[in-house]
Amino acid sequence: MSSLSRLERLVEALKSTPRTGWMLRGVPAAIAESIAEHMNEASLIALVLGDELRKKGVNIDIYYAAAIATAHDVSEAIIGDLVKLVTDLIGKEVKESIELHALRSYVGDTILANLVRDYVEQEKIEAKLAKLSEQLATLLQGLRYYRQGYDVSEIICSMSESVEKMTQSEPFSLIREELELIINKSREICKKND
Repeated sequence: MSSLSRLERLVEALKSTPRTGWMLRGVPAAIAESIAEHMNEASLIALVLGDELRKKGVNIDIYYAAAIATAHDVSEAIIGDLVKLVTDLIGKEVKESIELHALRSYVGDTILANLVRDYVEQEKIEAKLAKLSEQLATLLQGLRYYRQGYDVSEIICSMSESVEKMTQSEPFSLIREELELIINKSREICKKND
């Protein structure tokens, strides 16, 4: 099978697979965000936030960060969208090892596998921006579902806490102000559910 055929199968699976966490909280599969939609939003956020960081003097390759964000969940086309409970049971390292092994088995040692590896390792600033962007994409989608009446507050609070933690240190503290409105909306929801 050609690399383009493999990619087409991955994309088809990503576009047609809803994110499990939403469905477990009552969002119907028909309107649940797909993995591909999530990856796309994370990529766009990485571009915008990366540009803000660059304007503030941070040396960052925003296109590489966006590429990592675009690819960060591509292995879910093969292994599925593992819920947090499973990740907690098997451990983050085991989950990431399975994801990388499955992806490399399917696409080989390609740019996709290397982008996912960088995301998992979290050593480069671009990978860290992709992680922040992924969390923000999840948080924003959670806020959308919450406004529609779905109780996704658990995800909102978890992502809000992660975003707050990431934006307390350099270089992401430089863009914290950009995210204050989102963080404040999340805090209000989390206070209601305490």
